[in-house]
Amino acid sequence: MKPIELKNVRKVFSHPMKVWTKIESVKDLSFSMEQGEIIGFVGHNGAGKTTTIKMIMGFIRPTSGEISVFGKKPGDREVKSKIGFLPERPYFYSELTAMEVLKYFGKLSGISGSVLTGKAENVLKKVGLFEDRNRKLASYSKGMLQRIGLAQAIIHDPELVIMDEPMSGLDPIGRKEVKDIIRGLKKDGKSVIFSSHILSDIENLSDRVLIIEHGKLKSFGSLHEIIRPEDVRYSIEFSCEKGMQDAVFSLFSGVRLVSDRFVLDCADIRDFNAKLAEVVAKGYTVLNANGSYPSLEEVVFKDIQEEANGQR
Repeated sequence: MKPIELKNVRKVFSHPMKVWTKIESVKDLSFSMEQGEIIGFVGHNGAGKTTTIKMIMGFIRPTSGEISVFGKKPGDREVKSKIGFLPERPYFYSELTAMEVLKYFGKLSGISGSVLTGKAENVLKKVGLFEDRNRKLASYSKGMLQRIGLAQAIIHDPELVIMDEPMSGLDPIGRKEVKDIIRGLKKDGKSVIFSSHILSDIENLSDRVLIIEHGKLKSFGSLHEIIRPEDVRYSIEFSCEKGMQDAVFSLFSGVRLVSDRFVLDCADIRDFNAKLAEVVAKGYTVLNANGSYPSLEEVVFKDIQEEANGQR
């Protein structure tokens, strides 16, 4: 049973100022999630990420299309018990302590008594807040509040955790703490989907990346799957005797001498194979020969730039 499955989902809103004007936030979106994987959700502001998350949670209904969560409709009571949710801007009563907050959310999930106390203590240890469990949230930092938000999302041991911008506004230490928690959830067999504008975090954490633009699915898969073959950069590093260096410059156009080694960039895999064979045939010493994949940030911004220039 897939944790999440969307088929041709579309969401249209009425314009807040012009009721006769319609805004299509999500357009024919389809994807599914496997149990135990982490999906990173990428898109610019207004791309439809939060709207999609709200539909998966059952907060709003799609205009058309189908959404299933563990094989049932979003909002189903049984389904809700399997989901933990961290919104983009979580709000908690600042006069409550971390323990009081978790006991409150635990009771909402049907946990009570000594079982609730034990679960709350274990979750606070997991998110690194056990020593601060009796401090009021008013004294918590942004990173600590984000961690208590994660704690309330997992207090009931959900199978699926959905997070909207969980690392927003955090410093590098806070981001690392949240990333460690997300990795821990995967280790425990949980499924996680989270949105983020921090593309390096998406790249480091995700099994698959979901890129959405203007409400439409742009790409979905592992980083290597969504990278186009023409975006892979191939290069060969080799050395030769000093007396042969002039011949190298004559043989290969665009070759560079860096310290004591030559660097030869290749146009594509065919060019790479041909030039590598030539380097070997000449008896030069191959030091390194590989393909270099671009980062997720490079992939996303290249797509945006090409679309803006009308190339795609």
